Amino acid sequence: MKTVFRGERNLSMYGSGLSGAYMQTPPPEDRIADALQRQTADLAARGFEIDAWMEVWDYAGGASFRAFVADDGKEKSLFVFFDVEGAMGRDLKKALMALIELADGPLDCAHLVTCIDRRMPADEALALSKSLQWVGFEMTTLDHWAGDLDVTSKKWVFMGMEL
Repeated sequence: MKTVFRGERNLSMYGSGLSGAYMQTPPPEDRIADALQRQTADLAARGFEIDAWMEVWDYAGGASFRAFVADDGKEKSLFVFFDVEGAMGRDLKKALMALIELADGPLDCAHLVTCIDRRMPADEALALSKSLQWVGFEMTTLDHWAGDLDVTSKKWVFMGMEL
């Protein structure tokens, strides 16, 4: 995952996104627009970067997930990790619906990707993948985000959906 997603840091600690812009009082509008265009072009050239991290707790189903938002300046994707400890044997229906609404609504993501822990027992993984397929997820690789072919993980199985 680290080879695909760059910038695993909090960008806010580096100050304003307009720090490279020439600032007079008041700044000319064309200077701000130029700085924003350069910033967007720089982000697109670097590929997908981690924009936000989160931990999601589903008190109704007893599940917990870690997640991050990847952004390339054009689109965002929410990656949610279903590990052995947080997701195995839990009722995930309400949590999945909430994750889909979160990704599609406030986060404005184009994709939602679930990352299933390969350490999960085969029967649990099969049941989880069938449930995810029923909701609309399909098996996927990281090709779209890596800009390469057949990018998989030794640790995670990916299932994704377009929003």
